[in-house]
Amino acid sequence: MSVCIVFHSETGNTRTVAERLAPLVGGDLIEVTDLAHYSKISRYICGGRRAMKGESATIEPATIDVTACDTVVIGTPVWAGNPTPAINAAIEAFVGIEGKSTVVFCTSGGMPGKTLETVTAMLAGRGADVRGAVPFTARDVQKGKGVEALADLILRAKRGFDASAEPSR
Repeated sequence: MSVCIVFHSETGNTRTVAERLAPLVGGDLIEVTDLAHYSKISRYICGGRRAMKGESATIEPATIDVTACDTVVIGTPVWAGNPTPAINAAIEAFVGIEGKSTVVFCTSGGMPGKTLETVTAMLAGRGADVRGAVPFTARDVQKGKGVEALADLILRAKRGFDASAEPSR
């Protein structure tokens, strides 16, 4: 049974969570790169506007085949209260996501907005079985808080238990 952790990170917070999570769940990392290569300013001005509109980016890898994975974890930063255009594109790029147990996490400066709900709905629309969603603040990431609870949620989803409730942190 394999776990695949698909994530996009611009400032490093989402990458940090993904990298801490991988050894705990035996997961393989797939980093999604937005080919727009935003500067710090354009990330907030252009990227935030695109995130609010629910737009998708041109990404690398262009196709993400998760057919061989049993559980797929998706991690995104929060831009203007939404998932990034790169994660929107990643969800569209999935091959074999139908019927897979999935778990979502996001990282933000404070509030996740509607990010978790949006990603959950997008995955459900692709036929994925979303088992839970966990927000992280930048402070959580700095202190290393919550990664073990997220790992527990993923391991329960991997074993097929109902893990739809958010774990306590």
